[in-house]
Amino acid sequence: MKKKFISMLLSAAMFTAAYIPAFAAASDIPYEDRPLTVDTAAIDETLETFYEDLEKADNLDKVFEDYNLLMEQYGGVNDAWLINYMETDKLNYGMESKYTAEEISGNYDEAVLYNEKISAAVMSILDSRYAEDFKEYWGEDRTAAVESINLQSAGAYKDFYDRYYDLIEIDADGAEFAALLKEVITYNSADEEQMTEEDEAYSESVYNYCKDVAMPYYYYMNKYINYGTHHGLTDISADFPQTDALEALSFVGGIDSRLQAAYEYMVRNGLCFYDGNINNYLGTTYSLRTYGDAGVVVSCGSDLIGTLIHEFGHFQCAYGVESTGEEMFFGDAYSESLVEYDSQGLELIATDYYDEIYGENADAMKFIRIVTLFRDLGYTANLTATEMSLYNAEALSESDEEIDEYLSGLFGDDWYVYCSQYFTNPGGYIKYSLTMFDVIQMYDLYLQDKDAGLEKYFEGCSYVGDTYEEATKKLGFVSAFDENAAEYLNEITDNIFESEYGIDYETALDYFENGTYLGQVYPTEQRVSVNGGEPQTLCAYSSGGYNYIRIRDLAALLSGTSAQFDVEYDEESYTVNIISGKPYTSDGTEMISEVAAVETAGMKASGTASLLLDGEDTYFTQAIFLNGWNCYRLRGLAENGIIDMDVDYDEENDVVLISVNN
Repeated sequence: MKKKFISMLLSAAMFTAAYIPAFAAASDIPYEDRPLTVDTAAIDETLETFYEDLEKADNLDKVFEDYNLLMEQYGGVNDAWLINYMETDKLNYGMESKYTAEEISGNYDEAVLYNEKISAAVMSILDSRYAEDFKEYWGEDRTAAVESINLQSAGAYKDFYDRYYDLIEIDADGAEFAALLKEVITYNSADEEQMTEEDEAYSESVYNYCKDVAMPYYYYMNKYINYGTHHGLTDISADFPQTDALEALSFVGGIDSRLQAAYEYMVRNGLCFYDGNINNYLGTTYSLRTYGDAGVVVSCGSDLIGTLIHEFGHFQCAYGVESTGEEMFFGDAYSESLVEYDSQGLELIATDYYDEIYGENADAMKFIRIVTLFRDLGYTANLTATEMSLYNAEALSESDEEIDEYLSGLFGDDWYVYCSQYFTNPGGYIKYSLTMFDVIQMYDLYLQDKDAGLEKYFEGCSYVGDTYEEATKKLGFVSAFDENAAEYLNEITDNIFESEYGIDYETALDYFENGTYLGQVYPTEQRVSVNGGEPQTLCAYSSGGYNYIRIRDLAALLSGTSAQFDVEYDEESYTVNIISGKPYTSDGTEMISEVAAVETAGMKASGTASLLLDGEDTYFTQAIFLNGWNCYRLRGLAENGIIDMDVDYDEENDVVLISVNN
């Protein structure tokens, strides 16, 4: 069920941060006693006094007193804001709330307004006689943050998000989403010319990581997935144990006393809201920093307890971490250096306790959980690479329809759902991928020494204010940006599957290369007509309801048209290079009409299916390596703009229709 809910980037509403396990006690205030409204009268009084005191000479102590009170009030504004988000989620996902949508929306708007009022007051200090005193107090970084405050950011993002979810609710077409995405790209690219050399170096590191490490790893993991699927490691019975999900989560107390304390606090204060609606998927944790805890909202019928485990990983990190309003104002209260380390790490540790959670499905659920989390490292990198290709002037020059077609070819017609962070949290996907690189290393250690692995988990949760590289170095892990990162990642993955299942990559690869690719691959014939000409019969292969044809056959068919291309294959890098506009050079192997039985199906190496267009990587993934040939999904080549052609299907005559300009 598609829902509309208010969201916002700058508030850091969704918990995507690692919080230090602080020593302050949490507030222990029941959720029902926490206000959703902002104390506007108190803030207005403070603001009036602040502006008056700012005009007076020799009044620094009083101005600081006013400033500190404003910072304290900012904390209350922020948490009231987040509680309204929680209540909005509850309403939109069919859960009970004692507030109406109108009340919540009004509260939200008021919180945004007073956020802006306090921010404007702080900015005014820089134009006052006390500017130098505050600059010295703040230091360079905080002073720069004040100088760069954008009072319109909150309203702008709320507008983007409201429109995004409005489009979902009315079942808008992809082009309408593309139009909104272009506005978001424009908004977030406004300061692109101010990128430092350090920023550019980081972007290059991210690009290389996606291309050389993470995306090939996605296919590496496919070997294990297919092996496990064929051998029944993913078989799940029809029914899961019937139990209260929150009560089932109590198993975390058996992992560690710190988790037990956090769990008991969450239950005692009513900070978790959930249901099992099979039509919904929602899992969000809102960090309530002035209370020293968080609120969890989950609606997920497919695997409710699995989602609760993930979100509880966030909650336990927020538990006991009480931040000041000033820390929240300047963003010092949280860190995005290891996004999702706390949640994904706990998911993997928790697989040891699946017997009591999933009963007879425990083994299958454990295998599924591990391979899914591992493969997400590559999946989110794929989303990152696509996002990097969009956030530039060239993409903005494309039409809405062209962007929709491009993203639909990669992620399907509902691309805007899978790519939601492009709208709501630009730059978020890479943080998930990089953190998963560290989580896998933690889990490898955990399997060797559970106590050491658990302490490494809590250590990673404790870092605040670090970059990914700094946090990774402190943990003693290999960086995802290391030149040997791909080899290292594959090695520890082999260690994990060897210790848990007695298989390694070569075992999975041997099986994978002998008849199993995503279940079954079937040899078939496919008749293809170009520009209405006589249909020609090609040897094709069907997998998952799609037909794949050899790239050389397509090159031969299109030779002499405006869409012609030549094919080069590099045996060392396992890449196929399409040279656009060049007549096809025959090697005598194309247009073999006799259908051959499937002898091998898969990819001999991670990069075998890498498809280049005029030497540039296309990141095209709709490929299979069959009987020694590189075969590609025909319609995908067209929809992704790799080959300049249109593809249709004449169902009555069973003919694929290719149209190109002569």
